[in-house]
Amino acid sequence: MAKYREERAAKILDNLNAEFKKEEIKALTKEDLKEIEKSVDGTLGRPHIADYLVKKGIVRSRQEAFDKYLVKCDVPKFPLYLEEVSILVREAGGKLVLAHPNDPHGTSLVALTKVLTEQTNIIEEKMLPYIDGIECWHSRSNPQTTSHYVAFAKQHGLIMTGGSDCHQKPMMMGTVDIPNWVVNQFS
Repeated sequence: MAKYREERAAKILDNLNAEFKKEEIKALTKEDLKEIEKSVDGTLGRPHIADYLVKKGIVRSRQEAFDKYLVKCDVPKFPLYLEEVSILVREAGGKLVLAHPNDPHGTSLVALTKVLTEQTNIIEEKMLPYIDGIECWHSRSNPQTTSHYVAFAKQHGLIMTGGSDCHQKPMMMGTVDIPNWVVNQFS
């Protein structure tokens, strides 16, 4: 999977270069890819490329990098099916948690529907046997979304998690208020 991520990043750079050519922006090279890879502490992904575009002065912010380039220049992620992932994670002793189900700026069910009850219907019909928890608190969740997913998790006996969804350095931990009782689920 790590090798695929490296190949995916190179393909994204190729796609970016096609866009840059149209705009007469200097193309990114293999050296640029090496610089991006050096900045990674964890798993290589589009946020690292976005940060590099900011560093190079091509865009002013990570969000602009996604809005202007990275959405249209994307390359599919490694193809794993939920059923397969569930087996792999559980056999390794892990728990599978559905992250940010209602994030308007990320991979989420919003792409299918913005209606919370329709999102949870999809989870019940397609995902419930394969997940152990759901992220209820997220940096872009409003109180309605949080309470909807807390109620859903309680109804189905799911682990509840939350966080800032921080994928970069410096880490921005503690920016989402999560009730203290959440940690007791892991005792």
